Amino acid sequence: MKANDIDNHVLPFTLYPLHLIFLLAVCLLPASLRADEFSKTSHYSVRMFSYGLLTIDARMGDIQIEGWDNPRLEIEAEKVVQAGSEAKAKPLYERVQVSLQGQDKKVLLRTVYPPRRLWRPFRGESKLSVNFHIRMPYDANLLLKCVDGDVRVQGLTGNQVIRVSYGDVEVNVPDVYGLRSLDARSLLGYVQSDLHGGENDSAGFMRTLSFRNSQGAQNIHIRVRMGGVFIYRQE
Repeated sequence: MKANDIDNHVLPFTLYPLHLIFLLAVCLLPASLRADEFSKTSHYSVRMFSYGLLTIDARMGDIQIEGWDNPRLEIEAEKVVQAGSEAKAKPLYERVQVSLQGQDKKVLLRTVYPPRRLWRPFRGESKLSVNFHIRMPYDANLLLKCVDGDVRVQGLTGNQVIRVSYGDVEVNVPDVYGLRSLDARSLLGYVQSDLHGGENDSAGFMRTLSFRNSQGAQNIHIRVRMGGVFIYRQE
């Protein structure tokens, strides 16, 4: 058989089975794009009094906080990891830890990630996140810092300081004039709230909102570097 005959018997590329082409494309994708999400949930509980302080230091993940009439702090922590299989996901859960310290008047909740390396400081962090669902005394105080995640606070009347670098902030208060103070900031995202019962919204660069009630017992200050401020009234 001549060389030309061999060439004539080679199938064109377009006639190869499509599933082989798809398999090749999948194999060439980065591992992060082929990974699935797996989650593991843990529960924590500690006694916490009214007018106490809960400090949250989180890095990656969404945070939902609800106020209730109970002298306890209840936490549901959901670790979410990206891995190729459930077996590969198990060791990743241990790479991020949930630390809960203190009780009564002062409680610290934080996520602990592996030490960063100078040459690749953020390697693997995007595959590890912790979502929190928290119930705390409605009249306790909150100091929250989150690097990347959305924050939703509902039913708290204590002093609230919220710092989010990349994410959205939503604050719903049970009684506008019962809220003692709120200082919320988002570098990239939006801040949404029903602070003073009116309706106002704006979007753009370096948006701010300040409000103080007539009795001077309340101080509201919101800053958004790039995003919007949305104020609405619940029916």
